[in-house]
Amino acid sequence: MLQSFYTGNTGLNANKTWLSVISDNIANVNTTGFKQERVNFQDLISNSLTTYSTSGVPKNKEIGGGSFVASTVKDFSQGTFKATNQPLSLALDGEGFFMVKNPAADLVYYTRAGDFRIDANGDVINQNGYKLQGWALDDAGNIAGAMGHLNIPNSIEPRNTDQIKFENPANLDSSVDAISATFDPSDATTYHYVNTITTYDSLGTAHILKHYFAKTGINTWRVYTQLDDRAVLYSDGSNNYSSIELTFNGKGELTSGQYVSIPNDNSGNATENNDDGVFSVANTPVLPGTVHITQDHNGNSVEWNDDGSGNIVDINTGEIKGSISYDDGKITIIGAAGDGNSGTTLAISYQDFSDTTTASITDLKNIQTAVINYSRDDSRFLNTGAVDTQISENFVNLTQLDSDFIFYAQQNGSGKGDLMSISVSEEGVIKATYTNGQVKDIARLAIATFKDKEMLVRKGDSLYLPNQQTFTPIIVPGGVISKIRSGMLEMSNVDISQEFINLITAQRAYQANAKTITTSDQILQTTMDIKR
Repeated sequence: MLQSFYTGNTGLNANKTWLSVISDNIANVNTTGFKQERVNFQDLISNSLTTYSTSGVPKNKEIGGGSFVASTVKDFSQGTFKATNQPLSLALDGEGFFMVKNPAADLVYYTRAGDFRIDANGDVINQNGYKLQGWALDDAGNIAGAMGHLNIPNSIEPRNTDQIKFENPANLDSSVDAISATFDPSDATTYHYVNTITTYDSLGTAHILKHYFAKTGINTWRVYTQLDDRAVLYSDGSNNYSSIELTFNGKGELTSGQYVSIPNDNSGNATENNDDGVFSVANTPVLPGTVHITQDHNGNSVEWNDDGSGNIVDINTGEIKGSISYDDGKITIIGAAGDGNSGTTLAISYQDFSDTTTASITDLKNIQTAVINYSRDDSRFLNTGAVDTQISENFVNLTQLDSDFIFYAQQNGSGKGDLMSISVSEEGVIKATYTNGQVKDIARLAIATFKDKEMLVRKGDSLYLPNQQTFTPIIVPGGVISKIRSGMLEMSNVDISQEFINLITAQRAYQANAKTITTSDQILQTTMDIKR
């Protein structure tokens, strides 16, 4: 008789536990990344006896001892998404868990709660300060190094331009007539097109690189290059050349090239033969962007150069002092004409060029310029003190078709940039946009999964740990087993209507078990009354 009291009590305890689980589920209906729990009831056996009849048929006598909650099971089904419009609010659309590391305990937790932010050091953390795990990416967007915490630089250092690549649909118009005139950037009839690219030195200072294209024959184009106010020479490793020549086939494809003309260094005087302010150099044509004048016609020390476009400019002030005709080497100085002096001179250095020397280009994807000196006292702009560099130019994708001139070129330099915004792709790639216009792939999220998710133990704050410390999860980059939804948070997967049904069921079960105890008490009281 007394056993029924204890049997009913086990039912009370089991359903009381179920009520606790239901209450916990309902309490976390708005908890980000929460996974609801359900209980597993098991029965208890207090007495089990098997006997056999004379014919050998077994007869069982089994009396249960009630029930208990053997375990709880987590429901890892997908929760609904809530939009936040915050780029680091992340939700997993599919399997897996984010990995966050407690730096104080050196312990990695697993979670579906993706409410992240950037701290003052640029680390991506959750609301507890635990650091989101993943891989850093190199400049090519590939995973570099071991997995660790993700850091978004608040700024990026400048990078000097050392590569330029022409891309489709860059095209030279094959229908234009060839030009035989000497190249003179101040005379638009001596070239067909000029392409301008902004490049950067190692200090982040912007410079203007110009490519002048002139068709010199059928399927043949000459290229002259200038950086700001100075000529850029090309190098084959042994000599420097004033220009390159590109040759195309009948399909408009670049097939070969050659370096053209080793320039000659000249220094001495440019002489004014008449009192007309016009001074002549000895050797022509003059390579644009190479003239440097250190003494004017009055014998004063000056710092003048040509700007590569036909002007003689004071390096220090930018004031135009005269002009130059590159083909005949005549320099006109403002104020020198009619001053009563003839036969005056300018102290000058410059380079002249011709078409007499050539060398084949062996690699059209890697045409090297000569070393660019950023500490030049003969230039107004290339005197920043930045690190000297060479630029590798790739012309392979440049075509020559009967179509308009169009140029599209990529360069790999940039100035200093400060972080403006971030975004996260479906593959878990964190992209950062900086004030210098650079959009950089910074890192890629790591996603962990387990063959048996039930081995995960809740640790609060929607965090989980394996119940075996030596258990190794399966870790993959984002986008492999699940897509990353940026600007979204995964809500609790608690079905509140189902929980209310469970609540009613648990309440009635509890009441029914209590009733068995009171009934047993009444029967026991009746038994006690027999003696009366």
